Amino acid sequence: MHKKTVDTVIINGDIFTGDRSQPHYRLGAIAISDGIIVGIGREQEILSAYDATRKIDAQGALVHPGFIETHIHSTGMAYHGAPFNPQAGTASKVNYQSMKAATDPEITAAYTAAAACSMLQRGFTLYFEAGTVFETDAFAETLTKCGLRGMVTAPWGWDDMSSDVLDGLNETLMRRAPADARRVIDQCKHELARNKDDSALVRGYVGLCSGSGSTDELIGEAVRLATDSNAIFWAHQAFEPDDDAGERRRFGDAGTIRMHRLGALGPNTTLAHMNMLDEQDVELILAMKPGLSWCPNNAMAYRITPPHKCWFPHLYRNGASVSLGVDTIITHPMGIAGLMSLYLSRLVGDGLNFSDPFYMQTIDAARNAGLGDRLGSLAVGKRADVVIREARDITHYSWRDDMGILLSLSSSMIPVHTVLIDGKVVMEKGRLTTMDQDEILAEALRQRDLLADRIST
Repeated sequence: MHKKTVDTVIINGDIFTGDRSQPHYRLGAIAISDGIIVGIGREQEILSAYDATRKIDAQGALVHPGFIETHIHSTGMAYHGAPFNPQAGTASKVNYQSMKAATDPEITAAYTAAAACSMLQRGFTLYFEAGTVFETDAFAETLTKCGLRGMVTAPWGWDDMSSDVLDGLNETLMRRAPADARRVIDQCKHELARNKDDSALVRGYVGLCSGSGSTDELIGEAVRLATDSNAIFWAHQAFEPDDDAGERRRFGDAGTIRMHRLGALGPNTTLAHMNMLDEQDVELILAMKPGLSWCPNNAMAYRITPPHKCWFPHLYRNGASVSLGVDTIITHPMGIAGLMSLYLSRLVGDGLNFSDPFYMQTIDAARNAGLGDRLGSLAVGKRADVVIREARDITHYSWRDDMGILLSLSSSMIPVHTVLIDGKVVMEKGRLTTMDQDEILAEALRQRDLLADRIST
């Protein structure tokens, strides 16, 4: 049989595809051409069909589609372990709000590059920035240089600051992100222009900061823009009791019901948090099928779930598309959300299947980012975003060949050896190949310390 020549073949892999119809190949191989997966299956079958310019030996290690983080506030990654936390307020000059508000393009570029390294080292290939980066062009340019995918929207998308929950915000933050619908919509249009290049690593989406900070008019216009642009509409929603109660007082209803009334509850919508739900909300979600970005670690840290009921396991079992986000990276390490989703679901007596977080961070996450047709699984026709873990000890080898349980239980603790994005090797032996990783870290630390010194004086 005449063999086809491709760019790359990955061989000798313990491959978890993210495709429930064919979840696993051991030993497996993947053929890649022009950034697209053209073949995947048993190693012998792939090698009999393809020759390759480059052959990558996974050495029996776990291979999986790149994880997708669907809710993270970018600047917080540089402040992990800082002597302040998101709930500390603005009593001191150096705090979470003041540090986020005082960035510039140079600072954002430094932070973004360092964040890209951190994401890749944990097996994440798409970085969903949840509306806090002011210098979006610097963010996009830097991620592209690093070779990592990203999603970006208007910073602080709001037009109504009358909610008590939004009181006491930093003055610099409010000056840079005034509560103005036109600012938000115009900035979203700027980000959506990135999508004209179908091969762009960084794409725009339509995002709002919170339901309580957005009028009905802004939500309606944002949904129309997303629909007309074939992009997702995304919003923080139903995070905690005070926010939920304030939205009900001002608008007559809140959360899911309000979004439904405004035409914002459908398959092209992804709502983050959604901790404050009742049975009527759940029925609407299952009927209308929006995506949900669950942040289990934050729900526990803010003492929201429990005592409030956690509906995510029920929703997931009944067909809702649930992805995971770490959200507040200051106090929660990157990669913890999968394990925390298992812990929280068991804590509330409605345990997830051990493999569920793997799918939440791959195929479901791709769908919730509006990219389910091109990312999220290792399948013919999809972009070649592939993670190869290290094979170092007995805990890093799968036993069963059905579900990807190991990737759910300990993915953030299994070192990453190689990452391909669009078929290009962007990390090898745990090191970024596109830029100098040591210089990136040094510059991010320098910029962080200079910013803190400047704010404190």
